[in-house]
Amino acid sequence: MGCTAGFMSKGSPAGVWGRCSLLLFAVCGWISFSQHLSGEDLIRPKVFVIATYETGKDRGDIPGELQFWAERQKLDQEIRVPGIDHPILTNGNGLYAMISGTTSRCAVQMMALAMDPRFDLRQTYFLLSGIAGADPAQITVASAVWIRHVVDGDPAFEIDHQETPASWPYGIIALGATEPGKVPANVDSAPAAGVSDNGSGGVGRVAYTLNSSLVHWAYELTKGIAIPDSDGLAANRAPFKGFPNALHKPSVVEGDSMGADHFWSGAIMTRWAEDWVRLYTRGTGTLAIADCEDQGITLAFQELDRLGRVDANRLLILRTASNFTMPPPGISAEKYLFDDLASSPGYLPALDANYQVGSIVVSNLLRNWDQFKNQIP
Repeated sequence: MGCTAGFMSKGSPAGVWGRCSLLLFAVCGWISFSQHLSGEDLIRPKVFVIATYETGKDRGDIPGELQFWAERQKLDQEIRVPGIDHPILTNGNGLYAMISGTTSRCAVQMMALAMDPRFDLRQTYFLLSGIAGADPAQITVASAVWIRHVVDGDPAFEIDHQETPASWPYGIIALGATEPGKVPANVDSAPAAGVSDNGSGGVGRVAYTLNSSLVHWAYELTKGIAIPDSDGLAANRAPFKGFPNALHKPSVVEGDSMGADHFWSGAIMTRWAEDWVRLYTRGTGTLAIADCEDQGITLAFQELDRLGRVDANRLLILRTASNFTMPPPGISAEKYLFDDLASSPGYLPALDANYQVGSIVVSNLLRNWDQFKNQIP
C-alpha cells in the first residue's frame, strides 16, 4: 500500500487553493507574531519530532507514530498550540514532539506551530518520523529510509483507466504534458514572484531535495543498526519472487519518497509512482517508499524558511516500511490493499524500527547541541 493523490483534479482551482491557503495562513500568523515575547520567554526546541498520527492514547495501547517517542523519551509535559489538534509534548530537555495530522493537510498544523509567537524554531532540527509503503523493487518491509528527495504526487491530470488510450500504462499525466512519462522542462521549479508558471498549473515546485549533507550524516550514524527480523516478516516478503531487494532482511538505506493524498495499491500504481519520482527528479531519484505527508511537510518548510521561521536545511525525514506498495504475484490489488491495511505484519516492526533508528540521530543532536546549534552536521 502506498499513499497517493486523492484526485480532486490536481491542476484544478481546488488543488491550487490548498497551496494558496498555506500562504494566507502564514501571513495571518506573521501578523500575530508581531506581538513578540521577550527573548528569554521564547521556547527554543533543539529537536522536534513530527509524527503524523496516533491511533488512540499516547501511551499504553496500540501505538501510532507518536507513542514510542512519548513512552521511551518520557515526553510527559504538554503545550497547547492553537491550530494543532494534539498538544505538543516535551520532556523539558530540548526534545519536543507533535502530531501533524495525515495527508498534505499536515502542512496547516506545521504552519500553526511555526507561527505561534511563543516558539523560536530557527535553529531547531526537525525529524518527520513515520511509516509508509515500500516499493519491492528497492526495499523490504521494516526497512528504514532516510529521505533524500520528496516528490509531490498530487499535481496532475488524470483520466479514468477505462478511458485511457490502450498504449498508455496509466491515466495520470504531469501538468503541462499530454501523455504519461513526460514532464515540462520548468515544472519542478518554483517560479519567481510575478512570473508565469507556464505548464505546471500554477502549483510551483513538485520535487524537493533535502539537505544532502545532513541526510547522509544521519544515514552514516545509523547504517549499521541491525533492524530485528522475524518469521512474520520473512513470510511476508517470501512471495515476492523476482524482486531480490524485497527478499532481503530489513536495513537502513538512503532513498526517495513520493507523498500524495490517497491510499493506493497495485503494480500499475507502483509503476506510476516510480515514473513520477524518476521524471520529477530528472533521473537522479528512485522511488523507495510512498506516503501521504512528505509533500505537505516539505511545502510547509519551503514557505516557512522563506518567512524566516525555520531553517529548511535542518529537516530530516525517516520513513520505515510497514507494507509493500503492491501485492505479490497471484494476489489482486484490491484484496492486498484491504487485507494488508488491516493486518500487516510489518506495522509494529516499522514503528519500532523508526524509533530505534531515529532516536540515535536525535540523541546525537541533543548530546552535541553546543556544536550543532550553529553548525549543521
